[in-house]
Amino acid sequence: MSSIAATPLSEWVAAPYAGPGTNIRRRAYMASAIMIPGAFFVAWTLIALGVIAPMPADKYVSVSLFIGYWMALFAFVDNPGEQRSLTQKWHEFIMVWLITSGCAQVMWEIPVVYMKIPFLYQLGPELQDDQWMFWPWWLYSVADTRYMRPHDGQLAHEMMLSHFGFFELLAAYWLSRGIHYKKALGIAVLANWGAFYGNTSVIYISEILADFEYIEDGVLGFWLKFVGLNLQWSTVSPAAAMGAMWLLVQRARSEALEELSQSGADSTD
Repeated sequence: MSSIAATPLSEWVAAPYAGPGTNIRRRAYMASAIMIPGAFFVAWTLIALGVIAPMPADKYVSVSLFIGYWMALFAFVDNPGEQRSLTQKWHEFIMVWLITSGCAQVMWEIPVVYMKIPFLYQLGPELQDDQWMFWPWWLYSVADTRYMRPHDGQLAHEMMLSHFGFFELLAAYWLSRGIHYKKALGIAVLANWGAFYGNTSVIYISEILADFEYIEDGVLGFWLKFVGLNLQWSTVSPAAAMGAMWLLVQRARSEALEELSQSGADSTD
């Protein structure tokens, strides 16, 4: 019986790029780190020091966030002279997106859940001088006022979605280490389908049905913040979920073939 081995995990992960050209993906991921947490903390610090005003800094940082959130898609771009398999591309994409989404949930969404009633309810269209510490959350809430006004549906949505960020980061770590591979993919499927469903239904559809009752902050508040800063979880997340399901099926199939091959080899001994 011929031996049909499962695809080794080492072949599911591309080797670090060592070519002569520019490492496009590394630069994209570094740009994402600068444009998301970097822009947030730099602007937040300058506002705290009174160097810049909360507005229009919120618009500039929103543009930076919008661009940074898409950088996981660079996982599908090969560097010069590089030829990665589709499996390797999907693996990297899912891992990078889990980090991006997980950090957003843990660092921004979870504080919303616990600060909304005692603190965010006090915010208004203009951020007061003694409210500078809430600027990262006011930045979006001034456009989607459900985040700083009583809204049970939004709070319940955030409470469920945000805490799954810890599982996203755990799954990304497992994928990066090559351990608990199928468990990590299972988490990726559940987390991303949940994010897609919750974001599309609660954030978008419910507000459309309410005739955008809670959306303020003008044209940029609508397109840049409400539409732009949620769009990734209604597009990238379902793509990641489907990719994780595909990888999960391929992994299970490869392991089944390996077991079949091993049992056949044992029977011939």
